[in-house]
Amino acid sequence: MSFWLPKQYGAWAMLVAPVVTGAIIGGFGWGSVAVGCAWVVAYLAYMAVRGAMTGRRPRGFVTPSITYSILTACLVAGLLSWRPALLWWAIPLAVILGISLVLIATGHEHSAVNDAGLIGASTLMCAVTATAHLLSRGLTWHAFWPAVAWPTAWIATAVLAAYFWGTIPYVKTMIRERDKPGWYAGSVGYHVALIVPAFLVNRWVGGFALLVAARAVLVPKLFPRAKPKQIGVAEVVLTVLLVLLLTLTVH
Repeated sequence: MSFWLPKQYGAWAMLVAPVVTGAIIGGFGWGSVAVGCAWVVAYLAYMAVRGAMTGRRPRGFVTPSITYSILTACLVAGLLSWRPALLWWAIPLAVILGISLVLIATGHEHSAVNDAGLIGASTLMCAVTATAHLLSRGLTWHAFWPAVAWPTAWIATAVLAAYFWGTIPYVKTMIRERDKPGWYAGSVGYHVALIVPAFLVNRWVGGFALLVAARAVLVPKLFPRAKPKQIGVAEVVLTVLLVLLLTLTVH
């Protein structure tokens, strides 16, 4: 079963939260649901290909890779026939995922650059999902412009990106870079720097920024031997809280 479904709890939170937030902000419709489904299947295809490239049992990932890739192609084709202007979103997403695969192939699977790129792609899906219903039929920039011009979608996307990018140094201070002062200082500094911009969004997002800054300061010191599963579950809880705050307070 591990060949078909990734087990990373935090990764699933990062994957699902943007599309759920975007769907709620934009108003649920079959289009936003279809975009969300396509993204989840595309992620599963990416992880299967990644497993085939770097896993201990690469042959086990071959069938999932082919299956999920075919499903992704079918879903994307259906979405493009519905709203061809979605192709404009596909360009940055394809570039980011392509760069990620190059980094994996060259042995930089766990680099901060790769993690940051994947988070950027995932959080961009908030804007994609939220604005799908605003696209008109056609492939021109005029058909795509209404999606770019809606500030609410971009504010939600930016908040999600800021939070998830902060998980890179934070998680590294808990696992791979544990007990390294430089990473801890960078994590704390990043989270503290977000507090003022977060309050500019609204006081609820600002309060959330204070909470995650306190987490970055205290958790590595109080729980230095926390297990990856515990860290992932905590991230899921915080992600759910952030989604609720965004969908209830950002308009």
